[in-house]
Amino acid sequence: MLGTLESAMGFRSVLATGPDESLVIVRQALPELLDEPEFRIRLRHSAIAAMRVSGSVNTTVIDVDADAENPWVASVFVPGVTLNAAVADHGPLPVPAVRALAAALASALRTVHAAGLVHQRLRADTVLLARDSGRLGEIGIAAATGTGTGTATTMGTPDFLSPEQSLGHELTAASDVFSLGSVLAFAASGVAPFAAPSVPYTLFNIAQREPDLSRVPEPLFEMLAACLRKDPAARPTPGQILDYLGAQPSGPPPWPIPVLDDIGRQQQEISALLAALPAITAPEPATAQPVSVILAETGRATAEFGRRVLNSGRLRWRAASPKARRGLAGGLAALLVALVGITYFASREGSEPAPVTGLTLAQLRQIDACPWLTSALGDSVPVAPTPLAAETWTSSPSQGWGCIASSNRYTLFLYLGQEDEYLTPNKTVVDGVPIIDGSSASCTRAIASPNAERESGIVIVLSNPPGVKECAGIDYIAANIARSLTTAPRAEGRESSLALLEPCSLLDRDTVAEKIGVLPSEPTIADAHTCQWDARVRLNLKLLRTSLNTTGKDLQIISVDGLQMYLGKSTSLICTRAYLVPDAEEQTVEVTVHGSDLAPDENCAIASTLLRHAVGNLPNR
Repeated sequence: MLGTLESAMGFRSVLATGPDESLVIVRQALPELLDEPEFRIRLRHSAIAAMRVSGSVNTTVIDVDADAENPWVASVFVPGVTLNAAVADHGPLPVPAVRALAAALASALRTVHAAGLVHQRLRADTVLLARDSGRLGEIGIAAATGTGTGTATTMGTPDFLSPEQSLGHELTAASDVFSLGSVLAFAASGVAPFAAPSVPYTLFNIAQREPDLSRVPEPLFEMLAACLRKDPAARPTPGQILDYLGAQPSGPPPWPIPVLDDIGRQQQEISALLAALPAITAPEPATAQPVSVILAETGRATAEFGRRVLNSGRLRWRAASPKARRGLAGGLAALLVALVGITYFASREGSEPAPVTGLTLAQLRQIDACPWLTSALGDSVPVAPTPLAAETWTSSPSQGWGCIASSNRYTLFLYLGQEDEYLTPNKTVVDGVPIIDGSSASCTRAIASPNAERESGIVIVLSNPPGVKECAGIDYIAANIARSLTTAPRAEGRESSLALLEPCSLLDRDTVAEKIGVLPSEPTIADAHTCQWDARVRLNLKLLRTSLNTTGKDLQIISVDGLQMYLGKSTSLICTRAYLVPDAEEQTVEVTVHGSDLAPDENCAIASTLLRHAVGNLPNR
């Protein structure tokens, strides 16, 4: 075992060597996943199914142990750079390269679907451009029989989701084809076809609007438009896409020269890094710090896990096919160093307290956002083309106890305790604090809350003027926020504020299930001020500092069982009801029901009932 990788999707990732000294990724399930009764069964079934997915353009799963105390899955990777990195660094791919990538990914999807799987996670950051082909990354766990469902909060960045995923509907193989169309449109134009400044806007575009293919070259338009049809039954299959593309030219794919240079440079760098690694030796009482001592100091359980993985996998490794084991060390590590970043085990005194790398939701509920954001501005914010001095920025509290600051058509948003599932795996580290990158559609950074609350945290967004794509300003602000986690200013006078409440505590699970159907094991969103359940319809409860539904113009008020409610904006699919808390300035409890399966009156009846239920659970003030 060489080191840890950044955790993702509920797994701790470890970089390890196999018995033949090639490198593998071992993903170890985090403890919270083990509370789900069927997790081990699902892990085993998905890994075994993934082992049936072979070929030169798919990820290869080597081994799995779902019965271990800490279940794990081992897989291999190939040399390459991710599509999102290639486009960000060098611009859109030329038409021949997009056609080659389309053929590779369609071939990969055909193999995945033939194994009875739906990939679910086809995005620009799960597609690799390798020297010999495009490659499809990690595989999801839904069966391709129409029984799987997907929600927008479990699929990473929303830019490449299908309408079925954005709405939480059943997933079939056609969902992957829609995502393929979005990925190829991004490759050809540099912009995701449904990209918008915010996650809700992006999801709305995916579900309701036609794709923006205005920048896609004409030779690719027909194929991509077919993949991006809203009706799953109207989309082509991967086999039909391959027939449309026809035979591909022999030889290596026509990637741009700068992309090939990146791959070669990564391989050289990682080869040098691996050559410089010290051998693992037994611990000695001297002050020197061999790798084994460092491993022990940073986690005895992790080291023991690595030994178990290598020992238990030895026999099955020898039985693996040559393709699964050959020549992958340099490329795998190159990918990890360039795109994820290897965090090698570091020594520290056993008595040293654990560093603060994020704030809990309870801590974030007590912070005064605007003074914190104002202090993070420093002397000036380095935006393009000219830095903006701190005194040019004006700030005001947001609806959800965050802060909004603006200057010269730039706007900063600081959200405290917001759900952050739509972020990429890419991170930087400032004073030991991981800062996560957001969707490619906007300049977004996040600092995750620790442990079980890691899906929420501090989210910072910079909205640039039209035509400006530089994100240096947001990196500057995020770094200053990271450095001041332990000194963030506390808000005064919040002892009886809605800001301190856990929103999901206001909703009784049985009451919610009675109204919207069988619920999943956990809420879809449970962040500082939002609770969302997805079942037959979507239920969203928000606790707000202020709301236009209760303080705006032309307010409409009704009484339901003696409780005064405000009518929010309603459509045929969405209904909102709000309650203005007495003697609490403008604080509001807001319930919204989204449902295409119900009549509008039914959505509103559910919203009214559950708002009354939530208000009844408010603590005495």
